[in-house]
Amino acid sequence: MTRGAREESETGYYHIMMRGNNREMIFNQSEEKQYFMEQLQHEADKKKISIVAYCLMDNHVHILIHADLQTMTEVIKSINIKFARKYNQKYNRVGHVFQDRYKSEVINTEEYLLEAIRYIHNNPVKAKMVSKPSDYHWSSYRSYTGKECKIISPEEKYMMMDLFSGSIEEFKKFHLQDDTKEFLEIQEDLEIQREEKAQKIIAEYCKQYNIVEAKELNNRKDALEEVVIELINTSNLSHRRISELTGTTRGTVHRIAKKL
Repeated sequence: MTRGAREESETGYYHIMMRGNNREMIFNQSEEKQYFMEQLQHEADKKKISIVAYCLMDNHVHILIHADLQTMTEVIKSINIKFARKYNQKYNRVGHVFQDRYKSEVINTEEYLLEAIRYIHNNPVKAKMVSKPSDYHWSSYRSYTGKECKIISPEEKYMMMDLFSGSIEEFKKFHLQDDTKEFLEIQEDLEIQREEKAQKIIAEYCKQYNIVEAKELNNRKDALEEVVIELINTSNLSHRRISELTGTTRGTVHRIAKKL
């Protein structure tokens, strides 16, 4: 099957996600993350790309890049080849380290750009590896909140912080807000995020209507309709799963959905 051409960003900003081949770990030790960072730094030093944000998880990587499409493709390919060569030599293995080709999404608005940065920095928080993004060593969060600016383009950092009037405190507060959009992610992790988001929405409505358990929503038709509508609009879960979480029937969810 022929691969589709990558969409080109009007702004030059791209969110990239790479995961381990066959869902395997990419980074078994911190020195492997360090080597990957060195390759990013090498490409940034050559001024081929500008790194806006990054987060290295154990089995996948998020990078937000500013570059033209062809250059970005060449740079990522070069990094992958160098990393795979070193990784395979170290563990006496052959084959791909990263699964298939990397995934990318274009970022064409200022709002989406900032939200993508927040999402990338909060990845280890969502994975429950740390309680706050500042605790994670392998992301660019502390490059924005501290004096060090490793890998991150100083020009990009200045432009991003200017959107917060240069206030580090406002930048930190922004990272405490919930994501309203979905971004590139491993499918299994995305499903977990959807479930957690739905559970949080249901809990908020139960609290609002003084309901102890979600199944009691069926006794409050007004509350049930409100929560189902919000879940349909924001959770990206199936009608079947929404009915299971709210303790109602799939037919009821379908009926409410038709009103939208």
